[in-house]
Amino acid sequence: MTNYKNVTIIGTGIYHPANKVGNSYYIEHFKKLGQDITDFLEKVGRNERYIVNNDTENALTMAIEASKNALKAADISAEQLDAIVFTSDTPEYLSPTNALMINHELGAVNAHSLYDLNSNCLGMLMALDQVTRYMKTSKKLKYALVVGGIYESRFTREDAKYTYPVSGDGAAAVILKCCEEEEQRGFLDSSYCAKTEFCNYVVSPNCGLSKSILSTTSEYDRKQRWTPFHMDFFVEEWCKAIKEFELNYNFTLDEIQYFFLSQYSIQYIVETAKALDIKDYKNRFPYVGDKYGYTGNTSPIFALHETLQNKPVKKGAKAVLCSVGAGSTMGSILYKF
Repeated sequence: MTNYKNVTIIGTGIYHPANKVGNSYYIEHFKKLGQDITDFLEKVGRNERYIVNNDTENALTMAIEASKNALKAADISAEQLDAIVFTSDTPEYLSPTNALMINHELGAVNAHSLYDLNSNCLGMLMALDQVTRYMKTSKKLKYALVVGGIYESRFTREDAKYTYPVSGDGAAAVILKCCEEEEQRGFLDSSYCAKTEFCNYVVSPNCGLSKSILSTTSEYDRKQRWTPFHMDFFVEEWCKAIKEFELNYNFTLDEIQYFFLSQYSIQYIVETAKALDIKDYKNRFPYVGDKYGYTGNTSPIFALHETLQNKPVKKGAKAVLCSVGAGSTMGSILYKF
């Protein structure tokens, strides 16, 4: 009998700051700038978000806490980890790797495959895809930690309508296990798409890293610049990837129990469901952006985590995870429970 080398999720964990901020703060803030963003916040689906308001928390510290929560959920010790990958576009350090520091804080003495990855808001999905493929071809890796952190509130401009009132700070972690089984499951495949014509629309830091340390560079120029652009292609590309999975693996959309999409805007989630002709999108397209804000690379994992905590998942059911990174890069992953 053929055995499959599967990589599956055995635990997830999230962490966010204690400071919860409602819409009213941002509405009043933008009113002082001569803008009414009430309708905009309703359109993207925002109610609350968690924002760092102290000098001790950052993407790295939040990632460490999320990792601890994921290890607890997976019921394994840090010593059992063989690899750690950290993903963020707001990393606390460029060197050494944040993954190395996470290893140290967790006491993961046997995890020797350590690296950081930055693919912006696509980061966690790309890291999960890469690590899965690495584990399937390695004889040494059984357990891996993929963890993302986002500290957007420190780097977004306070007059940026599309980021400042939309984003939340936080971290999410996933524990992966590799083992041989008689049935194929876990991470099955991935699909990517790049549209480089938007490469100069979302830039952080705006001045470039080499100029960010100059005294002549203003704080405003050190922060992220977001130039508005049409994002309608999100829906088209996600649908294309999902239908490709459907064709290549010979299943119907009814077999996909959950769609964990980028939580930037509920608008694109609803439009994707409509484009796929899925009526019960509220049950199959989890949305947590109203509760946590948009948490960048971790946002599909926040939706995954909350779903695994609160809703049953059928054995053999499939899930799709989709996100998009600045510039733009898009990615989708097919998973079987």
